[in-house]
Amino acid sequence: MVRYRSDGKGVPSAPEYAYKGDRLKKKYIEQGYVSGTHGVRGEVKMVVWCDDISAFTRIKTLYADENGTKKYVVQASRGSKNAAVVKLEGTDTAEDAAKLKGTTFYVDRDELCIPADRILICDLIGLPVLDADDGRRYGVLESVEEFPSSDIYFVKTENGTVQVPDVPQFIKKLTEDAIYIKPIEGMFE
Repeated sequence: MVRYRSDGKGVPSAPEYAYKGDRLKKKYIEQGYVSGTHGVRGEVKMVVWCDDISAFTRIKTLYADENGTKKYVVQASRGSKNAAVVKLEGTDTAEDAAKLKGTTFYVDRDELCIPADRILICDLIGLPVLDADDGRRYGVLESVEEFPSSDIYFVKTENGTVQVPDVPQFIKKLTEDAIYIKPIEGMFE
């Protein structure tokens, strides 16, 4: 998932990983999937997972696998909100485009221009969730789901999974090493 979040205040062989700082991160990041075709010239409609559609439309290469081996050159793209129409090299007919329906596409992390004060949501997964005041460990971030009012962080604890809304009242600080929260009383009991 290439949405990113501002903090506000043995290596696996597949998929390919890259070091950023001292932490191992996926080199190829899910960018979206093909939901259907658009017109008769081989364009595909994509649901994209990013905060800024203009960032997606600047991407020049997409990959149809998490290892970066199935490469597609982007000839043109346009979009709004979380959807885009994309013309890929080698997809010249509606039939070519239809073969890609359901395909998840990835982008090379190095092609993204990630501001220094931002952290990709996919890079938060697996980080420890700590108390912002005393550093007590609550668990590990298992997943993040998007909801209309806010994202929800699913924190795996010794006793199960706890849902923490991504709002300033709870999420106090994000770093590349940990997530610092201030839970309400009883949230982790």
